[in-house]
Amino acid sequence: MAGCEVRHDGLGDRDAAEGRIRGWIIAGAALFGIAGATAAAALGPVGWGLLLAALAIAVAAVAGGIVGFWVGFAVDWFDRLFEHSPKTITMTGCILCAGKNTGFPPWHDNDWTFNLGVSPLEQLGPTMAGLDVAEIRTRSAPGGGPAFTVVDSRSGKDALHCEIGSHIGDYAAVGGAIGSVAGAVAGAIVGAAICVALGLATFGIGALVCLVVVALVIAIGAALGGFAGDAIGAGIGWIADELDDFDERGEAITRGCLMILTGRWVTDSAHQWNEIHDIESAQLVECNDCHEDDPTGSSSAPLIAAVGIGRHPTGRDP
Repeated sequence: MAGCEVRHDGLGDRDAAEGRIRGWIIAGAALFGIAGATAAAALGPVGWGLLLAALAIAVAAVAGGIVGFWVGFAVDWFDRLFEHSPKTITMTGCILCAGKNTGFPPWHDNDWTFNLGVSPLEQLGPTMAGLDVAEIRTRSAPGGGPAFTVVDSRSGKDALHCEIGSHIGDYAAVGGAIGSVAGAVAGAIVGAAICVALGLATFGIGALVCLVVVALVIAIGAALGGFAGDAIGAGIGWIADELDDFDERGEAITRGCLMILTGRWVTDSAHQWNEIHDIESAQLVECNDCHEDDPTGSSSAPLIAAVGIGRHPTGRDP
């Protein structure tokens, strides 16, 4: 099942997180590269040894970049959502899109995603001076950077993105970071053992070859450890989702229905937009294909029927 996409209708960088993670990659590459250069310089390479030293430094930098990616991804993952004040808002509108972002992390977080939009998109609470739909869509949370308006990618209609977060993304991010660091450490140990077994841990060319071997095994260990930790974390997250009825809650919000959503109002700095994340409760007003250009009805107070997340709007009990 595909998740719901939004796009900026003006300014905004939906891939803002990539720049921050890139900084971690560069920092990791620089740190490991300096370590490799220091080790190589201590061996006093000359002639062909200079080429081996350069190769060792380059491979070490690649290893550092791999570790930097996994660690940077985890840091950014837990530092991307910034809360507003008030923390909780209630919005009503049409569910333009509803879907689960399924797939393998870190490319897919497995959250339930929704786009709340027209017919109408209104703020129900809290009632306070200066707080309206425009402010909710564009105010930047403290420390969260800029927030810009978005539209539903499919219909092109103004939207507020909303999500119910999966545990898979959280556990996979942690697992990937731990796995990459552990894999790098294990790679250093295995690489050193290979050097000893082959009799390379001497001086001169042999020591430089050993340095290349160690750097290469560290890079391999960091990559394998990152993906293994990511997969293990994703598995643990899936179990956690099953234990708290995650899918049943997501299925309670249906495309084409007028609904009232309450949840945490945040700026997602990774994408530079505001959203409700997580949705804490959902109320069904009515289902009338409001996502189409010619809706068959409109909201009406007598039709409001509260359904807690975990109960499908059509009445089907999960």
